[in-house]
Amino acid sequence: MSTSFALLERQTVLAPLGLRFRDAVTGEAVGEGLVVTVHPAANPDARTRAFPNRSGAYVVHSAPGLQEATRGAGDEAFWAGLTAKKSFTIEVADALRRYLPFTFTAELPARGLLTWVWPLEAEGGPALSAPAVSLRDDFGDGALDASLWTLGTLNAPQSVWDAGVTALEQNGRLVVTPLASTSGGHYNGYLSAAKWGAAGARASVEVAQATEGAAETIFTLALDASNWFRFIVQAGQLLFQSRAGGAETSATLAYDPAQHGWWSLRHDAAADEVSFETSADGRVWTRRRVVPRQFPLSAVTVELGAGSSASVGSPGVAAFDNFTLESNPVPFVPLFSAPTRAPQGGAAVLRAELWDPTAGGGAGAPAAYALLEARLAERPTLRGVADSAGRVALVFPYPEPSGAPDGQGGSLPPPAYTSQEWEVGLRAFYAPRQEAAPLPDINAVFAQPAADLWADEARAVPLTKAALRFGQELVVRSLAGAPPETTPLPVLLITPAT
Repeated sequence: MSTSFALLERQTVLAPLGLRFRDAVTGEAVGEGLVVTVHPAANPDARTRAFPNRSGAYVVHSAPGLQEATRGAGDEAFWAGLTAKKSFTIEVADALRRYLPFTFTAELPARGLLTWVWPLEAEGGPALSAPAVSLRDDFGDGALDASLWTLGTLNAPQSVWDAGVTALEQNGRLVVTPLASTSGGHYNGYLSAAKWGAAGARASVEVAQATEGAAETIFTLALDASNWFRFIVQAGQLLFQSRAGGAETSATLAYDPAQHGWWSLRHDAAADEVSFETSADGRVWTRRRVVPRQFPLSAVTVELGAGSSASVGSPGVAAFDNFTLESNPVPFVPLFSAPTRAPQGGAAVLRAELWDPTAGGGAGAPAAYALLEARLAERPTLRGVADSAGRVALVFPYPEPSGAPDGQGGSLPPPAYTSQEWEVGLRAFYAPRQEAAPLPDINAVFAQPAADLWADEARAVPLTKAALRFGQELVVRSLAGAPPETTPLPVLLITPAT
């Protein structure tokens, strides 16, 4: 005898929040030992707990004020019809004391796993006032922002740069106007003032208007004159160009201003390839061309420009809006080592106790929740966050051994690993507080302004680097006294940048 069943009703339960965690330095997944709580931003007493599922993601199944959302289908129609989200505070603590506790806010319900955007790397140009989570400009202030841009062109030869090709911010856009009926090459536009790290990142821009005829509208990411990726609109065609080692290749598509109004260059770190993408709205992207990455993306220049290489009677204008360069969002939230964390498996460790001698009316105080960055050659930036007492620790794998240059373009065999030494570049960001909050807000941590680290008690010599030796903890301190009679202080002095 068999029994048949009839489906009378299907009910979907939507989890309003799911998030994963990884070690900020090593990238290792952390799926246990964490205590994650969530509450409405305006009601700390209405707390609910997130618990890990079998795949290591922490999930909130219900939260105050989100009952209706949890009964949604979670399909495209549900998310398209979601008119309002609610602000929630998320608190994270580690029961095993490996990681610093922290808090942040998020708008819920969140579709998929909550994402995090890492700060970009930047070199040269004006000093960054804070870790640059992104390079953004909507050109709404009516003037060139000298901290972000300079005028110029990446077209060769440089003699084709012509200030007569105006590049002005007008009506919330960057408008570049090529010369009419003028022979020869004439180009201008915005170039990024700094060189930016574009590995694992997306650069996108809205092209509100493109030039006409043989005049060119240009968007470029370039390492140098021989290595770049470039969009060009010219004579009704949209070109996807790349040059590597001086060898140029291209693909072409008939230009449709409505369908191709947004351009994007995106590096997929996993596949190590660069995608040329277009969009009608800046949200849904279509891949138009994919090329392998053939040159480093660690220090590229951005170009938004226009011009012509021959006489054009009516060149029109190129109008750009809503430029963004930011790291591709990652589906996890970073965890930063607690100062008491012990290294495992022979890992390297850098420690410091950050002290602001100018705080408290000159009495001094710990630099609570300061952000410390450490850079080693050919490594992504390492970041640590100080606790309320100013103590910070970075735990990370040792770099690979390397030999000294042999004078003939190569390198000598590396010395024994136990005698290896590496230079570590240091940088800090810090905002003094009247009173340290019980938990650092991780978003506020990354919004702190640049700060000065000091090698000496007199605060006359900036500290920008230290030496890491294999098998030894690197404890960074300021020095008291004058050479050669110096003694280490128990702290590393830090002050807001002047």
